[in-house]
Amino acid sequence: MSRLLNSDSKMLSRRAILKGMMALSAVSVGTNLLAACVAPVAPAPAAPAAGAATTETGPDPKKLEPFKPSDTVGEKPNLPKRIAWANTSNAEFFLAITNSIQLAAEERGLEFITAIANDDSAKNIEQINTFMQRGIAALCIQPLDANAQAPLMQKAIDDGIAVLSLVTPPSTTQAVADQYKVGNTQGLAAAKWIKENLDGKAKVHYFNIDTIEVLKARHQGVLDGVKTAGDGVEIVSDVNAGAITNEAGFNTMNTVLQAHPDVNVILGGDTLVLGALAALEAAGKAKDKIYISGIDGDKEALKKIQEGGAYKASFAFAYPMMGYAWGQYAADWLDGKEIPLLMQFNAIELNSAETIADFEKAMGDVKETWKSADKYFTNLGSISYATRQNYLRVPG
Repeated sequence: MSRLLNSDSKMLSRRAILKGMMALSAVSVGTNLLAACVAPVAPAPAAPAAGAATTETGPDPKKLEPFKPSDTVGEKPNLPKRIAWANTSNAEFFLAITNSIQLAAEERGLEFITAIANDDSAKNIEQINTFMQRGIAALCIQPLDANAQAPLMQKAIDDGIAVLSLVTPPSTTQAVADQYKVGNTQGLAAAKWIKENLDGKAKVHYFNIDTIEVLKARHQGVLDGVKTAGDGVEIVSDVNAGAITNEAGFNTMNTVLQAHPDVNVILGGDTLVLGALAALEAAGKAKDKIYISGIDGDKEALKKIQEGGAYKASFAFAYPMMGYAWGQYAADWLDGKEIPLLMQFNAIELNSAETIADFEKAMGDVKETWKSADKYFTNLGSISYATRQNYLRVPG
């Protein structure tokens, strides 16, 4: 059963959602949602429940072992069979997550409730309080104000509720991206194309977003990956465009072309790279022997890839699968089973009309796609109601 507590928000574009989130990092629109929030250090943990394994700082996300699903049943929470999703916006992107959580909840016999905060953190907090007063077994959340909402997330954990969060601790299960791995995946794909189409010789421009601390690792991953094409690869430009907009990408690319008119590989996030493509087109340089790739799976980027030409690939994340996983893990939590501490998104390369169609089909049928969930996530660590105090207190 699904109950929408608040449905009066207007439809927003995905970039509009990201704009609100990016305010937390004091940067502009368009970068990946996974990097959009600055996660706080969690408050000091409460005293552990009887029999619960715990440490003062919680598990180290960098030292977690691969998660191994098990049918072993331990202590079960005495909580209502109800899962809540503290949604931030009525945009299509978040509604896809909503639908996936609801589908899993209904399959597992859980009541599903949600509310939409219209990008208002105070309203979001009020809605979470309402959920908890009513009684829930699991809280799905992507905080609008991580510092303000951390105490509520902590209280939920202390009450035995599974907190399933995107990026932000404290949480029972945290969905994140290994930013180095994401960047390296993009760089390695570019290197493969360079070797196959440019005889290993390339002049590369990269749009870094080093103003966001967590994306410095992505930056290094891209460079390490593309350089595997060999000594013929030259990084001729590696700059921050300032704002993360199509216009900033366009203007920066025009400047790069003046200094390096023979640049032939352009990498970065979709928003900036789409602007760069427009600059290349205006200069008459958007040719087949140019390789452009982005990260995020933006609709406009996917359209360019389907058309063929210079835009060769975008690397997307399976957000609908995350929602479905949250619903499944909430049910497992109630059953006393172990669930992963950390869900690391894998970057999915979309480089043709066929791969885009396959990805869209997979995201449209998350129940079937769940059978091969490890393609989309790398799950690490484990936690259950019995070990609930061994939760993540720091960003994954």
